[in-house]
Amino acid sequence: MFKCATCLTYCRLLNTLRVSQSSGYFELQLIEVQNANGELSDGDCCDGERNTQDLRCSSDECDTYFRVCLKEYQTDVTTKGSCIYGTGSTNVIGGNSFQFKSAKNNQNRNNDGGKIVIPFQFAWPVSYTLIVEAWDWDNGTHSSEDLLIERSVRKERINHRDDRQTIQYNGLTASFEYSIRVRCDENYYGSKCNKLCRPRDDWHGHYVCDQLGNRGCMEGWMGTYCTTAICKQGCNLLQGACHAPGECKCTYGWQGPFCDSCLPYPGCVHGTCVKPWQCTCEKNWGGLLCEKDLNYCGTNKPCKNGGTCMNTEPDEYNCACPDGYSGKNCEIAEHACVSNPCANGGTCHEVPSGFECHCPAGWAGPTCAKDTDECLSNPCAQGGTCIDMENGFECLCLPQWAGNTCQIDVNSCHGQCQNGATCKEGQRGYVCACSPGFVGRHCDIQRNSCASGPCRNGGRCHTLLDGFVCECPHGYTGTTCEVQSNLCSPNPCQNKAQCHSLMDDFYCACPDDYEGKTCSELKDHCKTNPCEVIDSCTVAVATNGTQEGVWHISSNVCGPHGRCISQPAGNFTCSCEQGFTGTYCHENINDCVTPPCKNGGTCIDGISSFKCFCPDGWEGTLCDMDVNECSRNPCKNGGRCVDLLNDFYCQCQDNWKGKTCHSRESQCDSSTCSNGGTCFDHGDTFRCTCLSGWGGSTCNTAKNSTCDSNPCENGGTCVGAGDAYTCICKDGWEGYNGGVCVDGVNWFRCECAPGFAGPDCRINIDECQSSPCAYGSTCVDEINSFLCVCPLGRAGPRCQEFIGIGKACRYSGLQFPHGSRWEEECNTCQCVNGIVRCSKVRCGRRPCLLQRGGAGPDSSALCPRGQECVEHQFLTCFAKPCHQWGVCSTPDPPLPLHTQCEPNSGYLDNSCARITLIFNRDKVPQGTTVENICSELRYLPIAQTLAKDCTLLILCDLSYSNSDAVEVAMSYDQDGQEQNGDRGQIQEAASAIVGALSKRHNSTVMLAVVEVKVETQVMPQSVDHLVPVLCVVFGVLWIFCIVVCVWWTRKRKKERERESAAEDSTVNNQLEPLRVSLPQHKDNRGKDIQHECKKLMSPPDRTCDGAEGEEEEDGEEEEELRRGGMELDKFSTQKCSLAGVQDKVMGKRGVICTTRSAPVKPPHRTAYSPKDNRCKNLNAANVSEDIKDHYV
Repeated sequence: MFKCATCLTYCRLLNTLRVSQSSGYFELQLIEVQNANGELSDGDCCDGERNTQDLRCSSDECDTYFRVCLKEYQTDVTTKGSCIYGTGSTNVIGGNSFQFKSAKNNQNRNNDGGKIVIPFQFAWPVSYTLIVEAWDWDNGTHSSEDLLIERSVRKERINHRDDRQTIQYNGLTASFEYSIRVRCDENYYGSKCNKLCRPRDDWHGHYVCDQLGNRGCMEGWMGTYCTTAICKQGCNLLQGACHAPGECKCTYGWQGPFCDSCLPYPGCVHGTCVKPWQCTCEKNWGGLLCEKDLNYCGTNKPCKNGGTCMNTEPDEYNCACPDGYSGKNCEIAEHACVSNPCANGGTCHEVPSGFECHCPAGWAGPTCAKDTDECLSNPCAQGGTCIDMENGFECLCLPQWAGNTCQIDVNSCHGQCQNGATCKEGQRGYVCACSPGFVGRHCDIQRNSCASGPCRNGGRCHTLLDGFVCECPHGYTGTTCEVQSNLCSPNPCQNKAQCHSLMDDFYCACPDDYEGKTCSELKDHCKTNPCEVIDSCTVAVATNGTQEGVWHISSNVCGPHGRCISQPAGNFTCSCEQGFTGTYCHENINDCVTPPCKNGGTCIDGISSFKCFCPDGWEGTLCDMDVNECSRNPCKNGGRCVDLLNDFYCQCQDNWKGKTCHSRESQCDSSTCSNGGTCFDHGDTFRCTCLSGWGGSTCNTAKNSTCDSNPCENGGTCVGAGDAYTCICKDGWEGYNGGVCVDGVNWFRCECAPGFAGPDCRINIDECQSSPCAYGSTCVDEINSFLCVCPLGRAGPRCQEFIGIGKACRYSGLQFPHGSRWEEECNTCQCVNGIVRCSKVRCGRRPCLLQRGGAGPDSSALCPRGQECVEHQFLTCFAKPCHQWGVCSTPDPPLPLHTQCEPNSGYLDNSCARITLIFNRDKVPQGTTVENICSELRYLPIAQTLAKDCTLLILCDLSYSNSDAVEVAMSYDQDGQEQNGDRGQIQEAASAIVGALSKRHNSTVMLAVVEVKVETQVMPQSVDHLVPVLCVVFGVLWIFCIVVCVWWTRKRKKERERESAAEDSTVNNQLEPLRVSLPQHKDNRGKDIQHECKKLMSPPDRTCDGAEGEEEEDGEEEEELRRGGMELDKFSTQKCSLAGVQDKVMGKRGVICTTRSAPVKPPHRTAYSPKDNRCKNLNAANVSEDIKDHYV
């Protein structure tokens, strides 16, 4: 049965692989392993023997390694059988107890030790069964099954978007903690990693992929696969097209940057076109090419001195001159002043030559049209600059002077303050005391009281002299429109309709005969198609889809959870689905009416089901099972555990004390009393003084439930006790922090992500509230976990283990066990046998958020311990505003840089590469600096890998050529000197950085990168002789094959010719007697028959009568007959019969041949058989009466 199930699973996986392509990996990261006694699962010691005194194993520790089996979800898990999804294992990674510090402190950092990665190439099924086994490595001294230390079995569900899940397993022999996650490979997306999206920029498409695997067209492209270029904005696509973004290429007959102008007829002078090759004349132009001026007067205005021009014909005109003027163009003045030629108030005087104008002040010229330069008199005093104006001037005064002619000293109060302000003189000048509502040095600016936007709910603000007034929208009142008025008072609904108040509106429940917003309009029942009610369950509506012209549809009276059953007299009943009741099956049956949950459990109703949320100390479906707090063996040093309700008690032996018999000095430690209780040592026992709301011997029992105050809003159900609670929300309310909404009928609830609580998952649970860290350690709250910062000499999740074995490392005042890894700024460090080895990335000064107004910085931008965030005036802003950013202080001055590889320098060598990151400005977060981007690159895990042996230097700056780009310079540095090594190393480093950027999905800044350019020194092409040698070898082989084929073909041809000649000789020898005696006939049918008889009788056991029993192909017969007719060209008509003799030699068989004068019938083929019947005709001829002669 197990094999069949395995085969079925394989088949399903193969079928999934055929349907879709998927790719990803399952990752398990070990965090901590505890095997205090160094034992195996059967109780034996891993290595060595037990001490006869304290029965402990010898100091030789276990050689621990791990195996992982990932298989399909199994209800009853079997540890045997195939691991369908994959397997993985580690090398020997530790002894009895060890941990991976960096994996525990920062689970988002990569950690090579203790990591097992299982790749998969199928759609991730979400559900899985995971078997984790710890084994002891022993060189064959025991059987493999005897070396099992501990086995953990887990069956759960996990999505690739989920964060790492941390799992703590406590076994009888050992306990270990690990984290798991599922991630999709590059270019794979979706909940099952089966959505493939590969960015491309070629003729097949121009797009990138977002976080969900959806294609997003590059700038300038559109369409499903982004293959259609977006033409230049404004381009007329009917007369133009484009093959690349931003183009606009016009079709024949159109022109212009947007292809919206047609080409007129060639030679068209003053004409336009609507379609190509037209010449539609403009106004006042005519002729075939619109070259003739029909309005010469309007175009050239030839008449002067106010004369009236009249068009007479094309290009001809006449001028009607006013009084006092004459001539063709009225250019001769007879009474010049009649037309008032003097402008700007000038006085006209006639003179013999015409007229003369006497101009007023400020004007000059023959007609007083020229403005006089008033600045010639230098009216501006105190060194002011004069600017001539029309009939006036303006003075630009020096500082301290003002006025029309710079005559006022600005340091005096004379005429300075405006709008009723009071002027006061001082030592440094004057000061204006402004009236209410005005600001500015001269009180000339009216204060804008609306700048802060005081009006709420869409109100419009109007500035007053001493304040503001809000113009509120309909439905709101108050000084700032903060009061929502009741739109139903007075009732706006007409015709006795009932009004219902909504959030920003009202609704009128109209009677049957009225409609409209206020039920003021009489309903037109003819607007809708009439329908006929068949019964309560069925309604007939008109349709063209049936022969009868009607369509019977359900009245849906029983809703989505019921089936309507028609009853007599037009009545009906509803047959409800399981879990629903009511007349219309609209009520969810409350399964919590008879409280099924015991011991204070809270019941949550479902659809034909319920769920119990148990208080502390109880578990089970109905909360009827007491949790055995002694199951984890909390009592140490031989203490006996006694299970209590939501607690336990340890009966200590041999003068051991404390809650868990862990100390000989005191009964109290930091974890004795829970929930903030204070412990008092009373010699042989202890007493806990609890905070308000808590009780019990160790303050672990909540006196008052937090649900008593009904904290859940909007009808949510409260679940919890003590000072923590959870709200199960109804339909219409949702949560935060990754909460999953579980939908129900008329309800839903928020299933919060691990580490969060509250009705909408807003509350981060403080795991340090229960004081889990012991021995004076410091507890740091994390998401769904806590971190104990242990003092020197202590280790473990709660600092309960004393580290006394192994050569540890000391680094920065901390102690790290052998083999552990940790993060040091942007580098990764590892302790190897007392020696600390760190990667060599120059981290630089880390950007941080400055504390402003007492507000702390963002948690994501905190400085390391011992450093503070200080201002830095040289930060380069990339997306404003950036004033909130600073850098972390360093106790030592920064190391000098010894490199010529800098951004925007154009320098490249064997150890230098430049990377240009082009960003989409709209996606870059506000407040991003170039230093933020550079810090992101330095903290990439791949940078730590690249800097194992040599120091990696990464410098960034804004690009000089592109304002949307940041240029990055990468180089290797060796002992303070620039390294001039293998150019391939820096090329690989640049490629690795670019590859990491394409996979990084947890950085908002890097998600805004739309293009990456890499520049390295060009490597000379190496001389490779392999390709020419291979080409020569393949060419020789090809020629040899051709020669062999030609030789073989000619040989075969000669063999066929010899065989044909031998066959002709044989036939001629056998038929020699016939040639002597037979008369000569030219009937070709005889030739065919003779040859066919010979062919059909060629087997020694065949006779002519038996020919129809043989299986011959028509194509072979026809070919042989054709050749036979050519060979027996001179034979006369004859018929042959074989006497059944086995030998073919002439002397050993008798051949009876007959000739006839009459022509032989042509061969006959039956309609139902492919065989030839000509031999039957020959047999019949043997007994014919037409036989003339016999030859023996």
